[in-house]
Amino acid sequence: MRRAGPALAALGAAALCGLVLAAPTANGQDARAVSARLAPVTTLALELDEPAGSTVAADSSGLGHDAAIGSHVRMRGGYATIDRHSPDEGIYYGTDHLITVPDAADGSLDPGAGSFTVEIRYRSTVKFGNVIQKGQAKTAGGQVKFQQPKGVISCMFKSPSGQAAIGSKTPLNDGQWHVVRCERTSTQVTMYVDGEFRNRIRKNTGTIDNNKPWTIGGKLDCDTSDPTVGADSCDYFAGDVDYVRLVKG
Repeated sequence: MRRAGPALAALGAAALCGLVLAAPTANGQDARAVSARLAPVTTLALELDEPAGSTVAADSSGLGHDAAIGSHVRMRGGYATIDRHSPDEGIYYGTDHLITVPDAADGSLDPGAGSFTVEIRYRSTVKFGNVIQKGQAKTAGGQVKFQQPKGVISCMFKSPSGQAAIGSKTPLNDGQWHVVRCERTSTQVTMYVDGEFRNRIRKNTGTIDNNKPWTIGGKLDCDTSDPTVGADSCDYFAGDVDYVRLVKG
């Protein structure tokens, strides 16, 4: 399937270090300088093509950000199926319902203050649920979230100093595969659906950097103690996810 090659992995290591090597100057001084600008690097590539029974989803970016597969998630050899839970159950399933990518101490999985892209390929027939997110509403350091209220997919980038959210305008919960890509810069967020421009909002979103994991399938921290709310408070997603990719820079 769609895998990152060795060259991309090598580029990722170099770009994350942010080093530019120059030839020595005429007077013999070291002309090595640290670049303040990062080249775009794929920092997470979950192809989710593991066989049934797998408990780990491999990160093919070369950076080793492997994910834990929850016990409710079914691996199909080419994509992951996340099951549906009725709000009436009122049960908190924790990581059993999720695919979880631990936070990276080097910040490679956080948008920071610069450009950051999230791309997913998914399909669903339900009209609610958080597909993927890092952090939640009250998380210190901000949040990134893809959700599908009424079947309309939206992406949000939120920091303590700014927030921007845009949607696909039309529902995508038609049971067909869709690729949704959100590109965030310091001044705007742009959405593409199936390779075509869909929406844009021009807003500053500040610096987003938290210590939470990426979760695919819903919230990690939620409260199901209120029976009138039940599993809805966890915003559990139901459907299939083919891949998840993050690009920084």
